[in-house]
Amino acid sequence: MAVAAKQTAITSAPQKSSLAGTIPTKKLTKEQLCKTHEGHIKKQNASQTPNGPRAVKQPNLAEAYPASTKSIRDLEILPLSDLNVETHHRGKGLIVKVVSPPYIGAGAVSIVEDQWGNVDKLAIYNQGDSAILSGVPEGCIVAVKEPYYVQNGAENDLMICVDHPSDVILLRFTDSVIPEPLRLGPLLKSAGEWRTAGDQAFLQRDFPTAVFCYTEALEGLEDHSTKAPIYTKRAGVNLLLGRYDAAKSDSLASRTGASTDWKAYYNAGRAAYGLCEYATSKSYFEEALKLNGKGIASVQKEYERVLARVEEEETGNYDFAAMHASLSPTSVHIDAGSFLRNTRVGESDVHGRGLFATRPLKAGDLVYVEKATLMPNQYDPARASAALYTLMVRQLCDNPSLAETMLKLYPGQLPYDRTGAEGSMVDGVPVVDVFMIEGIRTKNCFSSPLSTYDDTKPTYNSVCMAKGLWAHSSLMNHSCVPNTMRSFIGDMLICRATRDVQEGEELFQQYVPVKTLVDVRNQEFEEGWGFECRCGLCEGERKSSEERLKKRKEAMLALEKFLDRKPSVGKGTTIVPDATIRTADKMMRQLEDLHETEVYENLPRLTLVYPCNWLVDAHRAKKQWGKVVKYSMKVLRNFGFNAVPRDEDPAKLTVDWDPRDIYTRSGEVSLMAVHVVASLRRLAEAYAALGHQELAERCMEAAKFGYTMVTGFSENVDALGQ
Repeated sequence: MAVAAKQTAITSAPQKSSLAGTIPTKKLTKEQLCKTHEGHIKKQNASQTPNGPRAVKQPNLAEAYPASTKSIRDLEILPLSDLNVETHHRGKGLIVKVVSPPYIGAGAVSIVEDQWGNVDKLAIYNQGDSAILSGVPEGCIVAVKEPYYVQNGAENDLMICVDHPSDVILLRFTDSVIPEPLRLGPLLKSAGEWRTAGDQAFLQRDFPTAVFCYTEALEGLEDHSTKAPIYTKRAGVNLLLGRYDAAKSDSLASRTGASTDWKAYYNAGRAAYGLCEYATSKSYFEEALKLNGKGIASVQKEYERVLARVEEEETGNYDFAAMHASLSPTSVHIDAGSFLRNTRVGESDVHGRGLFATRPLKAGDLVYVEKATLMPNQYDPARASAALYTLMVRQLCDNPSLAETMLKLYPGQLPYDRTGAEGSMVDGVPVVDVFMIEGIRTKNCFSSPLSTYDDTKPTYNSVCMAKGLWAHSSLMNHSCVPNTMRSFIGDMLICRATRDVQEGEELFQQYVPVKTLVDVRNQEFEEGWGFECRCGLCEGERKSSEERLKKRKEAMLALEKFLDRKPSVGKGTTIVPDATIRTADKMMRQLEDLHETEVYENLPRLTLVYPCNWLVDAHRAKKQWGKVVKYSMKVLRNFGFNAVPRDEDPAKLTVDWDPRDIYTRSGEVSLMAVHVVASLRRLAEAYAALGHQELAERCMEAAKFGYTMVTGFSENVDALGQ
């Protein structure tokens, strides 16, 4: 279970083609296919925007099918002429030569030919920019495992569709699996020539080709001393491509036992750092420093950098203000480690696995800080989901070690079972199931602003949200009245306790901001994650009768409709007529009366939060400070903070009342929100105006304390504006 934007209903599968299950009798010739294909490429070249964003084919879960887990060597090779339309050819495979340049759109479409002279279209999707298959060059030989043959529009417009990146393999030219008619033999004769070709590709910044050439060079060598420098070169290119698993492996393979191995350990340390394996990275840099004597500046700098990450992981000491100051539209990935020691993963009585406290925590304490497993710098709501999906797929291809973390997450209900082979290496590549990845994304991603602190400002554009995956946080179960609260600074998620937590107690979060009515919010949970919430608030509210729930809903909608027509805040000072305020107050008291005392004595009354806030603003505009106190107190009680005096008369309040007690003495069914901070701030303002300065200061301190829970670090409640 994990946080996500509300999931939309799965699109129904498209209607099957009339050709489904049959071998088409009419197919275009090679000349016709190539001519049409060439026309598409020319049209694209004429209209293409240089360096424009590439389209993404995001999976439709209604069409989900599993990735192949078999080796091409274990499959029966089919002629292209034997393909059946709308059919997944299980146990079969294709080996074809690319006979055209690629047309690059959401995927790479090429014309291919098999050993028998049959031709067809091949569409390859979900390949990363670091893969040659993202635009496979003419002349290459590829293998397609368990191909899916589809109709692409017109009756004769057919193609082989490869959604899973691991279902297509780029074959080496000397691979024995290539049939004789397609076999070209080695393009270059020696390892030295391949190495030179790799160097040339590197200078041209064609890094995928450079890796391919260095790989071919290594295959032609046996002596390790001659292999070592090529491993070093390939390690460097893999670092540039972000293929940290391969870079680490190549770096360690380049060791010769000489003092010059410091560079191997240095590159291995950089690769481990890229994987956020900071303790491992530290050990590699230490080895580099041992071999390099006094060391060189770059090694020492990287070593000091990783020491800071290890300290963050061990102590949870962060400079959050500096993190926030470093943010910009182009810099959202914070160089920091994750502090997770206050939590552990365990079996939950609520659902599956959950997170539990490993020590007692006080309200406001840091529970954990987590760097995003993956979060693209894309805050456009129309592109954020596709950007995260693309990044998840490509990172699993480039860094297979991520599978251990990502593939353990809940993907929802797919029309097939996991095989257990997802993430394992087959034919030299990790098995990546894009439909499973999309399921994991929809069930586990978080929506995050650039910073929660800025998001609380009235002038901030809160529509701009990125989507990210924080794997540890995704394991926390939901409660409408949770004991933690999350906030964001770039790709760092900060989790703080909102009330005291005992050692061993399960930790909870809100998946989405909760709706005011129990039936409405549980419908959202059922549609998005398939569960019914059993938190203290939902279980308590279910004790209310259906008739009373219906009346509350009607009264709430009528009151909200009235208040929306009579705004109490706006530009400048909005003075609301007394008659309007009296009507609003009367309607609110009627709504209050519909909350049964025996049910709501100690529960939040969320339907009353909006009208109470409206009345606070209306009375504040008139400087009716006694009323501001009254309704601000009601806001706190309606959020379930019961450690609030029932008598709002400040003259009757004892000097011992500490507003911060609301966080520790309100039980387990209170709901922390930025509105709580705003209400405490209003109380401080009202008490100061009434001459109760000590009470005003206490309320302001409580507001600042609460604001650190909301924002993760800041006490600057002035950011909330007026």
